[in-house]
Amino acid sequence: MNRRQFLLGASALTASSIAIASSKFWPETGFNNPCLSGLPSDLSNHPLMRQIWAGIDVAQVWDCHVHLVGTGDNKQHDKALSPWFNPNMDSIWHPILKTQKHFYMNGGCVINGDIDNSYVARLAQITSEMPIGFKSMLFAFDWFRDAKGRAVKEHSIFYIANEYAAKIASEHSQLFKWVCSIHPYRPDAVDALEAAKAQGARAIKWLPSGMGIDPANPKCDAFYKKAAALNIPIISHTGAESAVQGGEQAHGNPLRMRRALDNGERVVLAHCASEGYDLDTDNGNKRVKSIDLFTRIMESPDYKTLAFGEISALKLINHAAAIKPILLRTDWHERLLNGSDYPLPGIFPLINTTQLAKMDLLKLEYMPFLQQVKAYNPLMFDFAVKRLIEVDGVIFAKSIFETRKFFDNAI
Repeated sequence: MNRRQFLLGASALTASSIAIASSKFWPETGFNNPCLSGLPSDLSNHPLMRQIWAGIDVAQVWDCHVHLVGTGDNKQHDKALSPWFNPNMDSIWHPILKTQKHFYMNGGCVINGDIDNSYVARLAQITSEMPIGFKSMLFAFDWFRDAKGRAVKEHSIFYIANEYAAKIASEHSQLFKWVCSIHPYRPDAVDALEAAKAQGARAIKWLPSGMGIDPANPKCDAFYKKAAALNIPIISHTGAESAVQGGEQAHGNPLRMRRALDNGERVVLAHCASEGYDLDTDNGNKRVKSIDLFTRIMESPDYKTLAFGEISALKLINHAAAIKPILLRTDWHERLLNGSDYPLPGIFPLINTTQLAKMDLLKLEYMPFLQQVKAYNPLMFDFAVKRLIEVDGVIFAKSIFETRKFFDNAI
């Protein structure tokens, strides 16, 4: 870890500590997820529950940003294809990573000693509590790789094999779809993409900083061309990355995705680059808000049918300032897609509904309902928050949540 990464990590730990210390003043119930199960009838039949689903075609609602997490403790899986976490996440010498792992595990309501199975079981349970037809799109997650496409485990934070994501989705086909993750520098990248598409992958997941991908590198061109030919979109993180430490933050610059777009590839700019700053390579490398560069991509006539935004992180405390400007761009709504970024909605300090109310984004009267739902079902909570957010009479369009039609085009 270099000095810059250390300082970023220290800042993240400090922010987490402040959140922990102040959590007792929050109206949300406690710091840790209580992992309650079985949504009570007074919540499932609540008038606000009917309101958030009113007019929605549930068969079209696919949550397009759901992470699989595991440690490989399920011995029934081939070890090479099992979930993996960097061992440093269990080390007291890496307190930031150790703290992050605790958050992920608590957010996913795992059972120690049976982490892989219990994570999937919890995700299946809360997905099944959504109205019939709703599906979660499960992310694979490739290794951090070097310039030759070789896996570098010591620089990777976690790994979810394509085969594992496909297997879990197949075992719960009424609840899940899956998204592959393929590093474009891999010598077999194009072949791996064709194989994933044949196995039913609906999209490709990238976290450029966490995987060592520069989306503007010419090495990606063959991959882009094949992805475009197969009509399978890339969901790529844009803006600052806080959840996965390491790598080159500049790789999340939205402008670096132009190379994919110029190759005719559909790109989903995850989180709408709603946090952080990047270099404006069009204007002398001035440092500007990442969301301003996202805006430039969205406003480009050349990319109107290729560039899309994804709103999974907007309700997080460090992204919430971007809600209003994105919501009020109603001309973008037909190009926005909803995802939850699960298990993050299950990490209680990351989302503060009272903060959103103070920002005049939610009504205070919604708080009891939302905070109770949060303890039982973070997928439902995430959906409810976004459906209830309102600014000057404007709400997120229903089409944003009906994402299936976008990913069905990948078939």
